[in-house]
Amino acid sequence: MTGISAGTTAGTSVDGAGPAPMDRPYIVGASFRTADARIRDRLFIEPPAQPEFLAACREAGLTQLVSLSTCDRVELIGTSTDPERASGTAERRLRNRLEGMSVPDSAFYRLYDVDAVAHVFRIASALDSQMIGESQILGQLKDAVQVASDAGMIQGELDRLMQTSFALAKRVRSTTRIGEGAVSAAAAAVKVAQDLHGTMARCRALLIGLGETGGLIAEQFQRAGIGVLDLTGPSRRTEREAARRGLTYQDYEKLDRALAHSDMVITAAGRGRYLLDSDSVTKALEARRSKPILLIDAGIPLDIDPAVDTLSDAFLYTMEDIERLAEKGQLDRKAEAAEAAAMVDSALIDWRRSQAEREGVPGLIALREQFDRLREDVLNRHPSADAAEATRLLVNRILHEPSETLRAIASEGGAADLRDTITVNRVLERLFALRIQDERSDTE
Repeated sequence: MTGISAGTTAGTSVDGAGPAPMDRPYIVGASFRTADARIRDRLFIEPPAQPEFLAACREAGLTQLVSLSTCDRVELIGTSTDPERASGTAERRLRNRLEGMSVPDSAFYRLYDVDAVAHVFRIASALDSQMIGESQILGQLKDAVQVASDAGMIQGELDRLMQTSFALAKRVRSTTRIGEGAVSAAAAAVKVAQDLHGTMARCRALLIGLGETGGLIAEQFQRAGIGVLDLTGPSRRTEREAARRGLTYQDYEKLDRALAHSDMVITAAGRGRYLLDSDSVTKALEARRSKPILLIDAGIPLDIDPAVDTLSDAFLYTMEDIERLAEKGQLDRKAEAAEAAAMVDSALIDWRRSQAEREGVPGLIALREQFDRLREDVLNRHPSADAAEATRLLVNRILHEPSETLRAIASEGGAADLRDTITVNRVLERLFALRIQDERSDTE
């Protein structure tokens, strides 16, 4: 099957008829900005299924393609000499996954050329994520490129686009702080814990209660590499929940002992009375020889007596405190995003300049080949001509066709033809460093 794109670059066509058309980038996709989670879930392509999906796309004629699937977006990023046709094929491949669903046309978008390049740059730099500056997207994009490479579906312009995107993302990460600062409550809680205790691997945390928010914070602690996470609480379900979650169960009747062994405590019971007060925390601190304890109260209503915050080695945070930290992190990232966006704009200018230079190469090659043919023809027709005569004849031959074309344009005399003449003159001035005198201005 003949593919829609064969990975062409600047040069002459295979049959020598003229410059080969260059591959142009395109994107087809649906993201959190255009499609709800129901649609994105159906579109999502699991990593093990990606090679098969790409193979089906190749059979459909898409030979240069990267398939990116995340919780935020499902996008097909490709290059083709006919991107409008290729994007139509790509969108049909995605819509096939939504068979039986009612999907608005607005759920999908198509981007071409510089718009597609800008979009890839913003994705790689984490500027188009729901959580600005998140670190996962760059790894996900690199994984998608690797899968496409393994399938033999990335080269030429598409590979250049991806490698440029990776280099840009690296510069954004290294020169801005867009990835710093916690932007969710759970991440902010981890940041507080790390600031107080350093590495999480050497720490022990205690979760008291089965509340949802406390559970989310505990899960974030686990992802951050907490050494030991214990679970206790007044509910009879606590021991079963500990087993289900793979946590160490601690007897609630021996809470004082568990506190003394804990570097961090998360409360999530919300039973309407304080589970911890100044006395219980003071005893724990004494047993710990004043080694500090971080306490995060995720209970509604509160589980920890606010007076605990007056103890010198007890660091108490309510969810309001944690959420304020998360909000600050979000604001900080938005401020850094402006600098990152400027870097993306600069990279886009560089890309467009490079692309313009590359697009000019086929024309230069064709021009050189034409001049060589004219030179050979002059030498064959006038083998005994000296250098001066040969060069005069060659100049005449080179200028013959352009001269006839310019005379034809001038003789027709319409407004459009006048504009064409002015445009040609401007191009000639730039190409050959000329100063062309406009005769009309001399006669006015």
